[in-house]
Amino acid sequence: MRLATRTWGEENSPLAVLVHGVTASSRTWWRVGPWFASRGWRTVAVDLRGHGESPRATETMRLEDLAGDLYETIFEPAGGRVDVLLGHSLGALTALELCRRHAVDRLVLEEPPGSKSTDFDEIAGGIEADAIRAKEVPEAFEQEQLTQNPLWSKEDSVENVQSLRECDAGPVAAMIRNGLHYDLEALARSVEVPALIILGSETRGSALPEPERTSVANALSDGRIEAFDAGHGVHRDNYEGYVRLLENWLRG
Repeated sequence: MRLATRTWGEENSPLAVLVHGVTASSRTWWRVGPWFASRGWRTVAVDLRGHGESPRATETMRLEDLAGDLYETIFEPAGGRVDVLLGHSLGALTALELCRRHAVDRLVLEEPPGSKSTDFDEIAGGIEADAIRAKEVPEAFEQEQLTQNPLWSKEDSVENVQSLRECDAGPVAAMIRNGLHYDLEALARSVEVPALIILGSETRGSALPEPERTSVANALSDGRIEAFDAGHGVHRDNYEGYVRLLENWLRG
């Protein structure tokens, strides 16, 4: 399945691919995408199936389907390889699944949810409730999100609520409840390229708490882990620190 995309930067530049989390869309990279482009990258952000402007979801979709869509949309046209693949949350899982079969030069995983510590029923219920709020009272919900996430910018809240309005909440929630089966440590062990894991703090709701975060970090053959005093969306809670870390790591 071909996915909708947003792009920044010049053709024939090194390729960075950005993959959003559940209920978000390429909108979430409104600052990160231009940041990559300003440093000489051709940057492509996708809308996963059932999100943003991409084709609609089905209740039977699986992680393998999302990875297959990403391959068809990005990797095939790029000759089967990208320079940097960055995924947040569900996007991090999609990136890991894709890396099991296809080549990237570097991998960035922001807040991959733990397979042993995540309450998938709770997340699915939250998806359905948030989608209803976003569609029925979008402006009020934007303000609620800013209150709950004081480090977000206004634009972060606006883009997140619009992404929720575009999301196929029912099928996506069904996938989270019934079709999202993975072993995060095993996925990490399969990565053979330099990898950076970016995490928030456990006290602020990181999706990868101890002891699983240490076991996942140790499973990477060439990995580095960095934790911020941030919540699940590190790129929104601490944008400046996030891109500073990326710049230092990419230079290295």
